[in-house]
Amino acid sequence: MDFFENPVVLVLLGAGVSLVTSVVVTALHARQIRRAELRTATRAAARTLTSAFIAERDGHGDKTEFLREAELTVMSMTDRRTRERLADVVRLLREHELPEVEQLSGVGAATAKRLLCDHALEVLGSHLRAERLPEVPALMRKMLSVEEEALSIHSGESAPRPSEPIEKSSVTPRPRHTGGGTTAKGTGARKSTKTTKSAAPKATGKSGRSASAPAEKRDAEKESAFWDD
Repeated sequence: MDFFENPVVLVLLGAGVSLVTSVVVTALHARQIRRAELRTATRAAARTLTSAFIAERDGHGDKTEFLREAELTVMSMTDRRTRERLADVVRLLREHELPEVEQLSGVGAATAKRLLCDHALEVLGSHLRAERLPEVPALMRKMLSVEEEALSIHSGESAPRPSEPIEKSSVTPRPRHTGGGTTAKGTGARKSTKTTKSAAPKATGKSGRSASAPAEKRDAEKESAFWDD
């Protein structure tokens, strides 16, 4: 308790708290100012684009100058979805008069111009009101789908051909191995082996009996000669 009663410690503690509070308040205030500036700049860019798209739809002003200013202004938009959608619109406005785009999409240049400008105005209005962006029109989706092919044709490159299916080579059927032939061969081999084995003892027995017959005959003759004497 004596430590907190020291006036020097209290002065240093108060100064530290004041310094931390001042830093935090300054950082939060700067963050709010930066957000407000970005919001103001985005709204100003959206209003500028709105005026530019209305003038382009009505046919007033230079097209090249409009596209250049619109592209630079779209890049400064903070919302990612709004920026990407408007970038698609500006790119199609630059390419909608190409004959390849008109032929592949089936949308005329005048119709595409009005459609793209109206959709851009809807996107900008939703962004200013902080609402969800509208869906992409069907004709615009069709133009986006044929954009790459149309540009490749316009630049002189051949359109990509679909890959041909790979033909399968004919497969020669292999003969199936059945167990019948092998079993028959194995059975025949076993039978021949058994026949050979059974024939060998019989032949040995006959040869033994034929060899012992003369010896018995000689013994009988010797015995009869003994009794004769």
